[in-house]
Amino acid sequence: MTTLTSQTTDYRDQIQRCAQTMALGCVEDVRPFLANGMTVEQVKLFTDGNLDKRFEKVLDQVDLLKTAFDNLDDFVNKYILEVPLAAYDTGCSDGDRFLRWLKLTHVTSPEQQDHIDCQLARNEVENVARRNRLGHVRFQELRSMTDRLTADLHTNPKLRIHLNPIRTWGTFQTNVLLDEESTIPADVLFFANGHQIRTSAFDDDGKYFVEILASHGPFTLTDWKRLDRSTSRSDLIEFCLDAAEMGLVAFG
Repeated sequence: MTTLTSQTTDYRDQIQRCAQTMALGCVEDVRPFLANGMTVEQVKLFTDGNLDKRFEKVLDQVDLLKTAFDNLDDFVNKYILEVPLAAYDTGCSDGDRFLRWLKLTHVTSPEQQDHIDCQLARNEVENVARRNRLGHVRFQELRSMTDRLTADLHTNPKLRIHLNPIRTWGTFQTNVLLDEESTIPADVLFFANGHQIRTSAFDDDGKYFVEILASHGPFTLTDWKRLDRSTSRSDLIEFCLDAAEMGLVAFG
């Protein structure tokens, strides 16, 4: 039994080593394991095709970085030759791994760093939407009624305020991706807006309102005012109307 287990383990290790070296295009390393009649050149055709496909997928996943990195193609090519594709990786997870690899292995400017963080945040919004598809669909249904219900916010005490569940926070150190008058560093919220991803910078008050909704909502305007007695009703209404217009909140 011990011998069989050892042989099985050795065979599994060999398979893993072959898979990793092929994922990096190192075809010479698999020469001892080739079947009769199989050549290294044939293996290279296979691995080159896979590397080309992976290159295109990663490049597509980090399209936002093209304006910030003149040599983005070189970085992606270096990455796929250094970091093997893990089993069951998707294009999105490989793109995320490239971005984190880029942050760890290369010196980037603050503007480039903002582009990396922006792409990571946008990817995270997509991940949240996949994990919470039902919540996303439900919120978009509420959003479809926003225009009709906005006027009721002042008069309907039962109308509840819902925060978009598909969101994530980020921080920009520069205003390269913001308006020139934006105060930096800026807290930035990324959130789904239909089939798009929207970005909005918030001051301290705006971030506070979002966090209150995230931790205690959904609730009515009356409940919110009872919870936060320091903020005027008119300020809460103004925030809700602005947030509803950008797709961050909905009423129902």
